[in-house]
Amino acid sequence: MIQIPPSAIVQWGGAAVFANVLLTRLGVPVPSAPLLVFAGSVVATGRLSFAHVLLAALCGALLGDSVWFAAGRVYGRRLVAALSRRSYAVDTGMRTAGDLFERHGAPIVALSKFVPGLGLVTPPLMGTTQIAALAFFFWDTAGIVAWASFWTLGGALFERQLHLAVLALESHGATVVDLLAAVALLYCCYRLMRRREPRARPGPSGPSGPGPRDGGG
Repeated sequence: MIQIPPSAIVQWGGAAVFANVLLTRLGVPVPSAPLLVFAGSVVATGRLSFAHVLLAALCGALLGDSVWFAAGRVYGRRLVAALSRRSYAVDTGMRTAGDLFERHGAPIVALSKFVPGLGLVTPPLMGTTQIAALAFFFWDTAGIVAWASFWTLGGALFERQLHLAVLALESHGATVVDLLAAVALLYCCYRLMRRREPRARPGPSGPSGPGPRDGGG
């Protein structure tokens, strides 16, 4: 089974978090929370810095969200319609995020990080509205910091239990990397199953109150 030397964790831990979070934010079906939990358990042992893990997660998430927000600014409602056609789950997420934005405004950008299915669709959807870029990135940063801190500190808090779980895995010939890979595979299967769910009836593709942009102009 795959083994991770302690020196590799120290050297590549932040880079792994950055790459994992960036890929997740760009839409690759891999979960990022399990790796943050594992990183938090390593932080508790003193082999990784919490600040470095948080900065890596923040940079990865901001970069991915920036790409989607800019795409929403450029392509407008055409992008929302194209994303909604990909799957029922994305279409439902777009509708939910649009409704929440109409009712609660910009803070939904931060809250969406904690709601499954909304974290990915909110940046491109916000790009199609008249929300100021500064307001979007303020709330996006606040949400990312809170989200990454929650999972990382959770991993640090339950470091002992996670360590016992790792020992149990190793007694069966597996490692934490094998567990992360299995979680990623299950998550990927879940995403594929959601895409095949029956589609809802056609409806508005984005929030109407804040003034969605047509894009392309």
